[in-house]
Amino acid sequence: MNADEIVDPADARSDQVRRFLLHVGVPIFGVVLVVAVIGGIGLHSYRSIRSGALALTHDLLVSEQNYIAQEVGDYLGPATAGTVIARDMLEHGSQTAIIKIFNSYGGSMLRHVPQVHSFYLADSDGHFDLIERDPKGKGLETTQLTGEGAGAQFVHQFHDEKGEVLRNESNPTGDYDPRTRDWFRGATESGKLYWSAPYLITQTGQMIITASIAYQGQDGRRFVFAVNLSMNELTNFLDSLQIGKSGHALILDQDGHLLAGRHMLDVAKKANWDPAKMVLDPTTYPVLAQAFDVYRVQGYGPHSIRNRKRNFVTMAAPLPSTAKKWVLILVAPESDFANFAMVDGRQNLMFSLLIVALAAVLGALLFRQGRRTDRVSAELEGLRAVSGRESQMLRTVASYPALFDPTDEALILTRGLAEMASARRASVWRLMHDGATLLCVDSYDSRHDAHSGGFELSRNDLQAFFDLVAHGDAITVPDAGADERTVSFHRLFMRAFGSRSLFLVPILGASGPVGMITLEDAPRAGLVSHFVAMIAGIVAARFSAQHYSAVAAAAEELAAPPAEEAEHSLGDGFLIPPGSTRHDGQGGVVEGLFPAVAVMVITFADIITSSRADPARIIALVEALAVQLQTVARDYGLYSIKMLGHRLVCVAGCSHTPDPGAAERMANAALVMREASLSILSRADLDPVFRMGIDVGPVFGGLLGEDPKVFNLWGDAIGMAEMMAQGAPDVGTIQVSEEVYQVLRGRFLFRERGRFFVPHAGMTRTYVLAGRR
Repeated sequence: MNADEIVDPADARSDQVRRFLLHVGVPIFGVVLVVAVIGGIGLHSYRSIRSGALALTHDLLVSEQNYIAQEVGDYLGPATAGTVIARDMLEHGSQTAIIKIFNSYGGSMLRHVPQVHSFYLADSDGHFDLIERDPKGKGLETTQLTGEGAGAQFVHQFHDEKGEVLRNESNPTGDYDPRTRDWFRGATESGKLYWSAPYLITQTGQMIITASIAYQGQDGRRFVFAVNLSMNELTNFLDSLQIGKSGHALILDQDGHLLAGRHMLDVAKKANWDPAKMVLDPTTYPVLAQAFDVYRVQGYGPHSIRNRKRNFVTMAAPLPSTAKKWVLILVAPESDFANFAMVDGRQNLMFSLLIVALAAVLGALLFRQGRRTDRVSAELEGLRAVSGRESQMLRTVASYPALFDPTDEALILTRGLAEMASARRASVWRLMHDGATLLCVDSYDSRHDAHSGGFELSRNDLQAFFDLVAHGDAITVPDAGADERTVSFHRLFMRAFGSRSLFLVPILGASGPVGMITLEDAPRAGLVSHFVAMIAGIVAARFSAQHYSAVAAAAEELAAPPAEEAEHSLGDGFLIPPGSTRHDGQGGVVEGLFPAVAVMVITFADIITSSRADPARIIALVEALAVQLQTVARDYGLYSIKMLGHRLVCVAGCSHTPDPGAAERMANAALVMREASLSILSRADLDPVFRMGIDVGPVFGGLLGEDPKVFNLWGDAIGMAEMMAQGAPDVGTIQVSEEVYQVLRGRFLFRERGRFFVPHAGMTRTYVLAGRR
């Protein structure tokens, strides 16, 4: 080779990098540096101004919060300090003058303190006195409970502004007992000032909260003095506050129940006058509800939130003088307090962003101009590389000596598909002659470099997916689990593997789709779609060759002269006598208890075993099936197989010590027997009407009778295997017990069916054996 023809790829790479740095890298770096400096200055300025505005807003809200807390303390003062003063007056007063002292104190407070609603006085004997404002006038109304039992009465006395009696009224008490009320019990039990939960008076629309305190009279009786405060005055006070331009203030308890604030009447009506239901509604108080949620997570103090594309500053602070912990929530938009600063900061930021955008556009144009030629060159080189890899792979596939041999598995096809498309898994599926079953011929896992097969899909479970395959078009699904056409396929075949995207190419035969090729998580599938189509054509030719080979074999079997009965006698029913294929290499029959025997039962429908339309054809078919199953049993070292009518019983692991490989040999034999049965029945143009069941467990075995002795097995594993076969979900499927699943789940693929009740065993799970891993 001449020296001019030698190309050093490392030198070409270094020249490309140098050209990129000189023509594109240096100008782009300069533009990026300018953009970064301008952007950094603008961002710093915006953050500084916004930080100052937020600090100013927080200071204003703190001042507002202190003012409201002082007002609330003054509002609750008649209950906190006034209750203690009244208790001392009543406790040291003469017993004969208690009611007079109570009425004098209560009347004075009601005349001068607007937030006081009424006063209670009750004792441990059930006596009760009430003083409140006259609802129909400007005077006062006193109420006293007199009498006992059914004759108890409320005696009402109405006074004018000067204290003169206007009229008297009475009405039944309705079994009223002050000792059962929350304000009485709470004060006597706590021994200190007790705040009751708020409650609503429907007639007046007022929310009332009661503060009560207990004391002992000179005669030994237990008294409770209570003052009722109206929260309406506190609501009016909060409504009158001006917090910025559009700020709000609310008072709530720790559980989020609304106590005072705007729209209280609307909230009470919506809650049907039930204080327990008066909570923050996001539709009425969207920002305040969000602020309260932030408080419950982060606690007291200032916070910043964002709602409907607006920034808000919130303040959560405790209120003094209440036994029930109240929370003050203040909310105001940032713009209400420092709009000028925010506007100035946004303008500076916008100007900086404009300069950054212009510089970025210039840099992008320069970069685009410099990279356009290199990108086109890289794309051309990539296409040439893909074309070269395709040609090389096609040559490799074409040179495979048994490419069109129907008896060869041709694993190179799935391996080549996975390599070209960079797929996690490539699979070849065959659509059976009935159009209701898809059989996985070969599946290649590129990560583990492993082939598997035998997985079976039924139209009953994947109607939409079968319709998609029958349509005959190649499709790409980015998320197979989210597409209604492929969600069932993803659930049954892809989810356990962990793949997501799916590329599907149908395999077209003379009369339509005969199978499909699936590529999972294949990022290069679109680039090699024509290669996949060529492989699909090769697979179609292989399917056709397999079909003609099967037809010829079936014709040869049917044309052969019937064999003599003596040559094909099944004797006592054993296709393989017991012990003739012992896995341990030893012959003979063993007897006794076998602790871990793998048992498989195959049941064939009456259409195969009982049809009399063509006896010679059916006998030849059954003979071919028996010979094939005998061969599989010998290849996998089964202990014995026995034909019982339309059932076939296979046994492995008949030894007094557990055979750890018996279950795996039986599973491998089951997959091969299923494929052989499907192939033979398909060649005979019969539906694959058979089901298979496997179980592992202890059984008894031994030779029974005399001349000749017959080997027999009995135990729960025999019955469970037959039950698995009879209850298989669909034709051609292999249903196994939970014991088999636990032994083989690391080496085989399973699909769970659910929980079932088994007589004498209880609830158990069953699984469908899908294929090898």
